[in-house]
Amino acid sequence: MSARIDEQHPLQVLQEENFRLRAELAALRDSERVFHALLDNAPVLISTKDLRGTVTMANRHFDILDGYDAAHFVGSNVFELFPHDIAEQLWRNDRKAALEKRAVHEEEQVYHTDKTLHTYMTVKFPLLDAAGEVVATCAVSTDISEAKAARIDSVTDELTGLKNRRYFNIRFAEEQKRAHRDQRMLTLLLIDVDRFKEYNDHYGHPQGDLVLQTVADAMHVTLCRPGDLSFRIGGDEFACLFTSNNVDESVALAEMIRDYMAAQQMPHEANLPYGHVTLSLGLAFVPPDSELGQGAIYELGDQALYRAKHKGRNVVSC
Repeated sequence: MSARIDEQHPLQVLQEENFRLRAELAALRDSERVFHALLDNAPVLISTKDLRGTVTMANRHFDILDGYDAAHFVGSNVFELFPHDIAEQLWRNDRKAALEKRAVHEEEQVYHTDKTLHTYMTVKFPLLDAAGEVVATCAVSTDISEAKAARIDSVTDELTGLKNRRYFNIRFAEEQKRAHRDQRMLTLLLIDVDRFKEYNDHYGHPQGDLVLQTVADAMHVTLCRPGDLSFRIGGDEFACLFTSNNVDESVALAEMIRDYMAAQQMPHEANLPYGHVTLSLGLAFVPPDSELGQGAIYELGDQALYRAKHKGRNVVSC
């Protein structure tokens, strides 16, 4: 009986299988080339870490970072590669992405080789095995320092360097939510230069600008903890937002600002009985579980400021 004409010779089958495998391998190599080209040329930081915080892959753009060493970066733990405070923020976001099994979008800061601090917008997401378990995290980071600087300029008071009312309105709700989450008391401090119109009328606006800059200095010196926020609301009106453990701590910080300004002994003949520039300060306290909105809280601070003025100025009032 003759062989069926549609049967393939074993050698032909092997040749076709070999051809198919070669084609798949070539496609895979093309894919790898594309992958590595993206890693090497995309102007972003791309890396992966295992669940212990050890870097398992990093593209070449990491050479822009301070302290980068190509021979040791991959295989080292994040706490070995970065200063502790920076490593903590990086690892916290990795852990969040791994534990919650979702992409996390956060701003992160790292130092470049020129020792400048840069801000990156980073998305971190979990990498899963075949069973759906998290085995690592991947991070893709884009430098947003210039864009952030431009945004900051739009919310910064040019004279004092403090943030302006626009930024105050942006941050107020955020800080209230943060205080609620951390179960800490939020304090709103309002500050007014006593008899500032009379000062400008007598000493001139250039000297008035110097007074406002000195108020900003007093705020910077006193409220210098992470999370402390200071603003120039407008004219000679200033505001601060900060958390504290209790009312006494908040009052003490306000008194430090008042004392700093009084110690400058800037002459102000119309500000009797003191004869120098002084501040009136009003405090409003926001418990962690308060349901008051920004307008109501600001009104409480404004009322406290009015009481300070009514008491004779150069006073902290609650």
